[in-house]
Amino acid sequence: MNRRLLSVVTGGALLALAAPAHADLTELKWASEGYFRTRTVTLTNLAPQPRVVTTYPGNGEQLIIPDIRSTSYIVSRLRIMPSLQFGKQVRMNFQIDALDDVLWGDNNGLSTAPLFATDGSNQGYLGGPVGDSVTIRRAWVQFPVPVGLMRVGRMPSHWGMGLLANGGGTGWMDPESPKGEPQRRILDNFFDDDFGDNHFGSSADRILFITKPITIYRTLKKLGKVDHPLVLGYAFDKLSEAPLLPFEAFERKFRPFGQQGFISRGSDDDVNEHVVLAVWNDPDWDKKSFQDELRVGFYGVLRTSKEGSTQPSRLTDPTAVCGTFDGQPYPCVDTGSKVWIADLWWRIRYGKMFTEGEAYYIGGKTFGGVPFPSRNTKKEAAINAGVARFAWLENKYDAVLELGHASGDDILEDEHFKQRAMHPDFNVGLILFEETLRELTARAYGVPFFSVENPQGAMGLMSNGGVINANYVFPKARWRPTPVASTELTAGVLLAWVDTLATAGTALFRACSGPNGECAADETDSKYLGTEIDVAAKASFAGNMRVSLEAGYLMYGDALKKQLTEADHSFTFQSSIAFVW
Repeated sequence: MNRRLLSVVTGGALLALAAPAHADLTELKWASEGYFRTRTVTLTNLAPQPRVVTTYPGNGEQLIIPDIRSTSYIVSRLRIMPSLQFGKQVRMNFQIDALDDVLWGDNNGLSTAPLFATDGSNQGYLGGPVGDSVTIRRAWVQFPVPVGLMRVGRMPSHWGMGLLANGGGTGWMDPESPKGEPQRRILDNFFDDDFGDNHFGSSADRILFITKPITIYRTLKKLGKVDHPLVLGYAFDKLSEAPLLPFEAFERKFRPFGQQGFISRGSDDDVNEHVVLAVWNDPDWDKKSFQDELRVGFYGVLRTSKEGSTQPSRLTDPTAVCGTFDGQPYPCVDTGSKVWIADLWWRIRYGKMFTEGEAYYIGGKTFGGVPFPSRNTKKEAAINAGVARFAWLENKYDAVLELGHASGDDILEDEHFKQRAMHPDFNVGLILFEETLRELTARAYGVPFFSVENPQGAMGLMSNGGVINANYVFPKARWRPTPVASTELTAGVLLAWVDTLATAGTALFRACSGPNGECAADETDSKYLGTEIDVAAKASFAGNMRVSLEAGYLMYGDALKKQLTEADHSFTFQSSIAFVW
């Protein structure tokens, strides 16, 4: 009897508990967006240079850089961005990437008889370590607070046109953007360039706060017109918890289980980032068209660390001299890093007229952190870049003029650091920046600078496909033959020049150094990189399918011919098919 009574009481308690749990679950809503895309690439004369045989300093093995005449490959990516929303208040967001730009059929030498190989590896198309099949790349929670909106976690970082911080195709994650027809804006965010695809993406371990102060003030005062276009935000980012490389023989190569001593040494070796933003966001500023918008914003960044060196700064002889800065010797004492970034962006549409632009400047000083040509030296940043677009937009066609600039450096090895590529997911054309200069910078700053501290070379000087040390003009035209924007033909002509010819050091493009202006074999008196013609045909059908056929032809300019002595042109044909939801 007691057992029966206990069973009844237990069952009743479970039902009582289950009822509110079920009620809570009914408020949970799942949503998802994402895509699966496959891109094929055929390219002639990737970066034709003579074959190079060298020795890897880490283990003494022979390393061969081949003369690549042509290449072809296929890559895919599955990106799923689910979200779990509780009522209208809290939303948990995820980004899951699977087979992320993995080469089709690459077994990475795992099979001794490739003819009979059956399973491919997870090798990316740019090399490097083999990746995981599935990765939860980002996860963050978003929730309202009385005076704004908060986001906490590892999240995409995107600003403006994506020259500096580029989310790399991460869906509609900007809550302050004007919103158009749902399918159209999804396509524009995942595939936001006229040519090429996104491959990288900026992420941040971040606490973000966004607010509309004047809107809040008007609400509290119960004024008539509540909404106001001014948006303010602040973010705190943790960039580095500890240096990536060991100081002693085994220190920090691994962290023994159960020990927090590796992160309890204080904040001296941490790198923190403070971000402020201000946006004037008025999507209907003139009442002329629902497509009109006025967006002007400022994005400021301050990166700090008490120890800025590539390795921890316990130098054995603090009285030693590490180098000279502006002609004055300085001791080997780690003075840390303080680097700042100022970024201005605008996006304005009035009727058929449209303009968009972004410009940034990176300044400040660091002791180390730029391991080129050697670690733990004092550097001062003075880097600038910008892009401006001017367009006339019709229902059936667009005419666009794009102008771009990324500063170069006359002497890369000196104490003034002036050269850094734009984000590689800001795609300009198909060949010159995306393929040719990416390969050239990887060769120039990779193998020659292999070391124990930098096993991949001076990676910070590689472009990875971004615009680097260049000025360009890129007029484009788009034509939509049907009233519905399901088919679009695009054509563009890219003309580019070197921004700064180096006067010394190991830079790619070096000015002539002869007493009478004579040029050595690896020097040039021309800044012209070349002319590239790009075309694309894109179509969306069946609600969620997207197909793109793209081709490009690059004619080398005199500056590029000095580097690529085995050819004078390159051609690519690429296709992409994607399922988008």
